[in-house]
Formats: sequence, C-alpha cells, structure tokens
Amino acid sequence: MLEALRKCFTTVALLAALSASVAEAVDRSKFRTCAQGSFCRRYKTWIARPEREKALWSVLPETRSALPEGGFGYKVKHINEAEPHLLLKVNTYASGMVRLRLNEIDPLHKRHEIPEGDVVTQPPPASAQVTPSEQTGKSVFEFVSNAGAKVEASLLHSPLSLEVVVDGVLVQKVNARNLLNFERYRKPKAVLPPDAKSTGEAEPSKVLLDAAAHPHELDTNGLWEEPFGGHTDQKPRGPASLGMDVSFLGDVPSLFGLPEHATKASLPFYEEPYRFFNLDVFEYEIDEPMALYGAIPLIWAIHRVPGGKSLTSGFLWINPSETFVKLERDTAGVNKGPAHAWWTSESGVIDLVVLAGPHPKQVSGQFHDLTGNAPMPGLWALGKHQCRWNYMSQKDVATVDASYDKYDIPYDTVWLDIEHTDGKAYFSWNSAAFPDPKQMVDSISAKRRHFVNVVDPHIKKDDKFHVYTDVRDKGLFVKKVTYKQIDDPTDTKPGDWVEDEKIPDSSVTQPEEWNAEEDGAWTPPQIDNPAYKGVWKPRQINDPTPELSDFEGWCWPGTSGYPDFTDPKMREYWGSQFALDKYKGTNSDLYIWNDMNEPSVFNGPEVTMPRDAVHPHGMVEHRDVHNMYGYYVHRATFEGLQKRVPGDRPFVLTRSFFIGSHKYSAIWTGDNYAQWSHLKASIAMVGALTLGGQSLVGADVGGFFKHPDTEMTVRWYQLAVLMYPFLRNHAHLETPRREPYVFDEPTMLRIKASLQLRYKMLPLWYTLFQSYHKNGEPVVRPLFFDFPEDSQTHDNEEAVESQLMLGEVLLVHGVAKPLSEQTEAKVYLPTAPGWYSLEVGTFFPPGSHVHKLDLDSIPAYYKAGSVVPLKSRVRRSSSCMWLDPFTLNIYLDPATGTAKGRVYIDDYKTQAHQDGSSFLDVDFEFKDGVLRASETRGKLPEATAAAVSAEIERVEIFGLKAPAQGAKLLVNGETTELPIPVTRPLTIGAGNSAPLHSAVIKVKPWINLSTGSGWSLSIQ
Repeated sequence: MLEALRKCFTTVALLAALSASVAEAVDRSKFRTCAQGSFCRRYKTWIARPEREKALWSVLPETRSALPEGGFGYKVKHINEAEPHLLLKVNTYASGMVRLRLNEIDPLHKRHEIPEGDVVTQPPPASAQVTPSEQTGKSVFEFVSNAGAKVEASLLHSPLSLEVVVDGVLVQKVNARNLLNFERYRKPKAVLPPDAKSTGEAEPSKVLLDAAAHPHELDTNGLWEEPFGGHTDQKPRGPASLGMDVSFLGDVPSLFGLPEHATKASLPFYEEPYRFFNLDVFEYEIDEPMALYGAIPLIWAIHRVPGGKSLTSGFLWINPSETFVKLERDTAGVNKGPAHAWWTSESGVIDLVVLAGPHPKQVSGQFHDLTGNAPMPGLWALGKHQCRWNYMSQKDVATVDASYDKYDIPYDTVWLDIEHTDGKAYFSWNSAAFPDPKQMVDSISAKRRHFVNVVDPHIKKDDKFHVYTDVRDKGLFVKKVTYKQIDDPTDTKPGDWVEDEKIPDSSVTQPEEWNAEEDGAWTPPQIDNPAYKGVWKPRQINDPTPELSDFEGWCWPGTSGYPDFTDPKMREYWGSQFALDKYKGTNSDLYIWNDMNEPSVFNGPEVTMPRDAVHPHGMVEHRDVHNMYGYYVHRATFEGLQKRVPGDRPFVLTRSFFIGSHKYSAIWTGDNYAQWSHLKASIAMVGALTLGGQSLVGADVGGFFKHPDTEMTVRWYQLAVLMYPFLRNHAHLETPRREPYVFDEPTMLRIKASLQLRYKMLPLWYTLFQSYHKNGEPVVRPLFFDFPEDSQTHDNEEAVESQLMLGEVLLVHGVAKPLSEQTEAKVYLPTAPGWYSLEVGTFFPPGSHVHKLDLDSIPAYYKAGSVVPLKSRVRRSSSCMWLDPFTLNIYLDPATGTAKGRVYIDDYKTQAHQDGSSFLDVDFEFKDGVLRASETRGKLPEATAAAVSAEIERVEIFGLKAPAQGAKLLVNGETTELPIPVTRPLTIGAGNSAPLHSAVIKVKPWINLSTGSGWSLSIQ
C-alpha cells in the first residue's frame, strides 16, 4: 500500500495519507460542528433571542395568486421592512402532502433551486385541486387524500406557520416556535439587504431582521469569509442561510429516519445537531450525529392517539447545502409528548413537505409520489457480491471465481476496486495485471455471473488521458475562483465626510508685533482636526468577474479535476464513456460502482471540495449543491448504462447520495469496522435508509476496516442474508482475505448455509422489490411500519434496535454479541395471528420471548397467515436458477386456517415488464384446506416463458390442526392424486396453542402459474 501511495502523492500528501491509515477512529478535528460553522452558530443565537415570540414574517392573504405549476403563491412581508421581499408557494398533493416553498422576490443574486425533475418528479405529483378558504388570520386548505384521509392544512398568517390536521388529529405545526430565519442577499459588506425602510435606518445594527442582522449579541464572524482547517471560504454574496422549526404533536414516543447517520433507529436527542454534509469520513464512529456520506433529511414520527391507535407522519427538508437538524423535547430525556426539530441550511431556499400519512405505507407512498419510484433491479443484483480492495490481477479474479465453485458456494458478482486501472485513470485497465480484461469479463459472463468495476468521479490530470482532456477542453470541470479586490462602484463618499487632517487653531490670534510687510501674511498654527475621518476610499469588494480556472484537488490518482455533474452536457458525456465501443474490455454484464463522490478531495477543507468553488453550469457555488454532487454522478452513470444497452436494467452502487438517489443506484453504508458495535449499528442504518426511500442498501459484511473473527463473520452473514437487500462483502487492502472459503471448515459451512438460504429466498426478495418498485413499500423496514397499532414497535428496545421486517412476512432479530457474552436473545413478536420460526417452524404467539442461541442461526420468524415463494434448488448463481421451479411455504393462521401471499416473475433482466403486461404476478390464497391463485395479472411473453420457470414443484404447509392424509391437484377440471404428504408435529414455543402440524406436498405434475387461476391444490 505504501509504495502505491508514494507513486500517487507528493510528500505532503503521502504524510497526510499515512497519518490517516494509522488512525484508530475518525479525526474529529477535520470536520465542523455547529459551533464551528458560522451559519449554524448564528442560527442558535437567533432562536435564543429575547423577542422570539414577536411576529416578524407575515403572510399577506390579499396577495394570493394561482401558480402556473399548480398551487398558490402569497407574498410574505417582514415587520421591519417596507415591502414584501419573499414569495411563499403552497402546494397540496392528492396522495396526502402539503408543500411549502419560500424564496426571495427579485434577489440580488439568484438563489439556487433544485431543477425540476431532479428531486421532485416532473411533472409533479397530482394536485389535490383545492382552493383555500380565506378565514380570519389563516388560509385553510381541505382535501381528502387518495387513501381516504381527511387533510386540513391551515396557513396561519402572522407569524407565518402551518398546521396540518389528519382525520381530526393535529400532527404537525411548521414554525410552531417561531424559529423562521431567511437571510436575504446583501450588497457587499452591507449590514442589511436592500429595502426602502431598512436603507434609511440610522442604526442598521439595531434592526431586528434575521440571524445575520439583529441587536442581540450578533456574531458577525463568517458572514463574508470563513476560515476552517487551513482553508478560507470566500463568500462574495454574503450570508444566505435559512431556518425553520417543526413540531410533531401529540404523544410522540419516537422519531425515525434522518439517514445517513450512525445512530440508533429511534433517533437520539443529542445535544449536538445532526449534520448533513456529505463527506468521506475515515473510520466513522457510531452513536454520533456527525455527517457521513449521504443526505436524506426526512423524519418519520409516530403519534399515539387516544383509544390505543397511532398515526404516522413525515417531514422532508429539501435543500442540498450544508444542513443541521436539532431534535428537542419539552422536557429533556422524557420520551413522550410532542417532539420538535429545527432545521437550518447554509443557502438556497426553504422547500419542505409534510407527508400526512396517516399510515406508514401511505407516508412511504407519498414520498415516492413526490420523488419517483425506483426501477426494478436485475435478479442478480440481489445475490451475493464479492469485493475487496483489491483483486490484484486477472489470475486473482479467476482464482476467486473458481474457489466459489470448488466449495459449491453461490455468488453472482465479482468486483474490482481502484487498482485495476492504469494509474487510477478510470475507464482504463492495468495492462500488466489485467492483460486481457475482455477475456476475463467474458469468462465470468459465461458462468452467468456479473462484473462490477469502480469508476470514481475525480479525473486524473494527465494530458495523455482522453477523459481529462475532453472534459478540460469542453470547459466542464468545476472552477476555482481567484478573487481580487476592487473599489465598489456603488459606494459614494458621504456628504458629511471630513478629509481635512489639520485645521487652523481658532484659539490663537495674530501677535500684535506681527509685521505683514516684513513677516508675510500671518496664518494661524495648524492643529489636528477632531472631525477628521481619514482619506475616504470606496469600500473594497470582490471583483464580480473574477478569474476562473479548473479546480484541482488530490485524490487516488494524485492531482485531479472534478467535473461539473450538475451540467446535463457533462452527464451526457460521462454516460457516453460506458459505451461498449469506448470502455474497452467490458461487456453488457459489467456494471459500475461510483465511490468517493461526496466528492472526496484529500487536500480540501473537510476532505471535500471548497464551498466557494463554482460550477460553471449556472455559475452556482459548490456550497449550494454540495449534497447533490454524488447524486448527479451516479445519475449520469445510470443514464449512460441505460443507453449502453437499451432495455437493460442498469446497476450502479454509490457511496454518496441525496433525496431521489433510489431512482438510480444502490447504496452501502461506507467504510465500517469489523466490530460487533458496527454490526449492530447496521440494523438501524439500513432501516433508516429504507425509510428514506432507498431499499437497495446494505453494509459491508464483516466490516471494511480490520478483520472479523470467525464468530463475528458468521453472525454478520446470518444477519445480512435476511436484512441487507444489497449483499456484498468488502475489505480494506491491508486486511487478510475473507472470502467464505478461506475460513476453517465449520465457519465456511455456516457462511455457505447462510448464502444458500439467501438464494432459496430470492423469489421472496424479488417479489418484495416489485412492491417497492410499484408502490414504494420498503423491502426491509422497522417493525412499526407493519404493526403501527402495537405500541411495543414504537419504543421497545429489542423491537426497535435489533429487529427488522423483511416485507410483511419475516421478522429478523440480529445477534450482535459473541456467545461468550450473550447465550440468549430477547425477541419481541408483534401482535399478529402467530409466528413460525424460520429454521423448523416452531410456533410462537405474539409477545416477548427468549430465544436460546447457537452458532447455526439467528432468530427469524415467519408471520402466520403468509404464503412465501421460495426455490429449493440452489445453484452457483441466481441466473442459473431461472428455470428451476418454485416452492411455496404456507404459514397458516391457526385460528382460521388461512394464508395469503404472492409471487412476481418476469425475465429478471430487461425493461420488458414496463409495458404493463410482460410479467406474471400471482396472488395466492389458502382457505378451507385449498390453495389456489386468487388473481393472476400479466402474461409472460413466449421467449420469457422459455427462459424462466413459472411452475410450483413443492408446497410445505405449517400450522395444520391435524396431520395431512392426502392431497389432490385440480387443473382445468382434471384431478390428480398427489403422493401422501410427509407430515410432522410442530413444536409450540410458548402459550397454550392446540397441537399443530406441517406437511410437505410434492407436486407432480408441476403447477404452471402461467395457466392463470384454473388450478387448485386441496389437502385432506
């Protein structure tokens, strides 16, 4: 590693890299806190002002106008300004959302707004088509959501605030505590922004205006420039931050969300605010509100209401600049009653959305109605991914692939990190280590497996590297600004300015003996002028046309350029580089990993790009778009892969992300540790990401840094195959190899069993991803999502922090301690007809249970009343299982003897399913001893039907009240006696349940689901 670093860096950079490599934890000194950032610091002062209850900004109802894009606009006036300078836009969406946007009217500089379609869908969600009722002191918007919820949104005029009532329950109030702040742009070094009233103010410092202008211990440090970590951030436009608060009302036991942070699932109320500023954080710590790699500023709130019911709502803050979020309670440490959050961002506009719910599925649906649905992944993307930094040669890759086959361990994808390139010039190959990449990639494809290469967004500065010269010559790199000071042409000398340094001494008179003829004319002596103000000079400002040059920073290749991915032309160029005739050595089974895209700049402030760098597309400062840089990178990659092979399903993995990234990429939780604490933290982190709309997510299995022992490795795999939709293990360059087959035989066999379980369950995973693709339902999710009425899912420690649901059918409890410290697990099973253990089908009633632990499995339970699609035959990759028939596991509700479920089938690889019919979507129902398809949607095209199976070869039923004596298959009126089922009694784990049994039915001939609903399987 050290030799590689020496080749890439100057001596200074090498020393910096070495100091990082030996660190045992994150270097906090590199990263700002709220107190170290001027806009957050002054916002905290602003909200603590003694006049906080005073109404400052008020809505002018008489200015209401209909907006061309739908909704209504109102002008907003500050009490200490002569004219209204803000425009408020209000939108109500039919799915159950209320959106507020607040921006300047005719600002000195255009404030950055996210382009239409980049986060919020274009066209936007369907409007609720409501005209507000203008009442005394408020404008009321009433509508019924698509799901039938009655939503009443009241825009209170003074001070500006918003109350949202759902089905008669007040769930949220925006600006409830009057913490609104909006810093309008000022002229250079001016105290106040332009306004007829404030311009004439004799003492501007006494005006109560905003967080950058008020008389209460104002902190002016950082308004126009701000040093940190050896860098000075120039701010030629001055302060421009925003802030607002929201209260989640009623009895709110927990808040969830705010990815990405390494915290508990039930968000802790830290003293330090949560920070959103996408960063390359080396060896991050857990239980911290520090910023990590991505930003989805979304909170989910549970509101308990009288009668034992609960409602769920969401709050989304759409701003890509640095943002802090502070969670607060009326009484610190008391987790009941209302919960509050304040939000402050460095620049841009206020754009917030209240997701009214009131059910968790509706909150999720509203988020996806706003931001768009995710594409269907290829089935292979849900299999096992094998990665490390780095597989060092073509021979190394072949050995890994062959070793998986030797030990009969399934996997789908092999990955290559940065060392596969020619000197970290992406889109290239190290010809010495990979002399024939096309042959290597094709050989993996021949086994029906896939390849992923890393392609990072920093571009090696090398005149021989065509990507660098192309981007440079097109003017598409982010720019460095070199400012020079000039006289402010708008600054004029005040009329009372005195420039006379000396004046005659009026106290001295001409001496009597003075002879003018001999002595000359008498002049009084000069004294210092007490009114002298010095030589007047116009105010110095930054030249509005500064010198621009390509911004350069250090990353893996050494000196690198950073493309402006906010520019559609740059995204188009980037995407074109993935074409098979341009990216040599690749084929259509090779996909892409975008790492380091926060962006990571080793010698930059906070290891990222300076905020005052400029994106030439629109001349936007980087501060305005920082948290979306990674989003634009992986979007460009996704769109390029779409064009590479039309109709294919692209796969992109990203480390950095923003709201809406689910439309383009998978996500992993970054550079975690091989520690039990990081294993535990991944449960909450994955759950938070899925609540943020990102379901194709996972953590590095086994940890990236350090090396896990055998027990930790086994436990991590057991959890990952059931909790991580994206299943990859990855490891640091300096760690020992940790492919499954390198461990001792007992460990290897346990890992193998876990991976085989994952592959058996791929039909369930794939079906759940179709629900996510279509309806926005998270594939894995916290328990409250499916059991909102069970209060234990809101705040029970084990239920919230150690458990997740896979769809609505499987509950998984992670084990995050070694057996030497934990021999049993406390499991909470929510209110349901019952639960069956995944391993053997032991039946448990709802409630708290103690699960004895061993090394062979972790606690996992299927919900009674579920039909689960599986495949019993496990092959070397998911693509090799396409033609294998299905198994249905039926977990009966013991009280009713019923169960329901579904399976979704398509060609697993192309976009053909988007035509609305080229798939098979089957609903199953088991009732009165009969299994049948209650509804079948779609039809597999002939070519697809020949390539994939839609047949059932085996049915296993759990929860029969008596042993099965026989089974019959009825197909289109023809009955077939099936072999006598193999039965066994089930263990009752707790409670006084009547005896239960399971039965295995071998189905021959196989049931062909393509025939529709003309079949049934009956049990006697």
